[in-house]
Amino acid sequence: MAWSGLSSKFLWLTRLSVSVTFVAMKSPAWLKTYVEGLDIVPNTKYRSDCPVCAKKNTFSVVDNGLQRMWFCFHADCNVSGRTGVTLSRTSASTVFERSAAVAPPPRTSNTYEIPDTFVSVSRRVEAESYLRKVGAYDAYLSGAADIRYDVRMNRVVFLIREGKRVIDAAGRALDGRGPKWYRYGSSRSPFVSGAGTSVACVVEDCASACSVCGVVSGVALLGTNLLTEHIEVLKQYDRVFVALDKDATDKAITMVRTLHSHVPTRLMVLHTDLKNMEKDERNDFLRSHINR
Repeated sequence: MAWSGLSSKFLWLTRLSVSVTFVAMKSPAWLKTYVEGLDIVPNTKYRSDCPVCAKKNTFSVVDNGLQRMWFCFHADCNVSGRTGVTLSRTSASTVFERSAAVAPPPRTSNTYEIPDTFVSVSRRVEAESYLRKVGAYDAYLSGAADIRYDVRMNRVVFLIREGKRVIDAAGRALDGRGPKWYRYGSSRSPFVSGAGTSVACVVEDCASACSVCGVVSGVALLGTNLLTEHIEVLKQYDRVFVALDKDATDKAITMVRTLHSHVPTRLMVLHTDLKNMEKDERNDFLRSHINR
């Protein structure tokens, strides 16, 4: 009879308090930094997909002005923890009870909702080192490409845009696990780096596209197949050069023939991948073809 007098709300808060108190050790080491980096207004509650288990809208973060507490409500996850000062079980329950939930922004067609696991590349040593190595760091600094770091998958992420709208993302693994490149969304659009030029250079991956954008616009197919969506983007340029990796020269020749009926197109024969060239060597190589 004693249990029947308890409200469901009290039971929920009790379970939550116990989770906050005892499950924090299950959080991966990177999660505290991730939560600290979230843009949350003090004294509010934030809700999103869980960066650990990836379940939809199960991850809650509360900022009470002194610390942040996080908790995943999914039964198979229950990851939790806190930053800053320590709260008692009673205080934790009060914070979660009083904080107003913030609904995630609605999804619209042709729009990709950027996950909360995508954070700034700044001070991410491994990510910055990769961008420097492949000649993409200048594009990141100048804003010619919107590049993030995925703390959950340990990937450098290149956001794919259609105008000002983000429609997809492609991530490059930094630790060798899983596929080298991972497409987060379902669009078929290319990644474009650089703007304001009338010449485009077609490449395979986002890093190569960023490496050339100091001279031309880089358009990455994210592979070696030419799609209708790629052609529609390339038709906007006055001239196009196809510079696939050296092991895809045959496909590059076929691609030039296909594109030439839509836009003046020429082949760039590579002996070294563009992203593996030194900056001056790459720029000289590009200009030597453009100025012919």
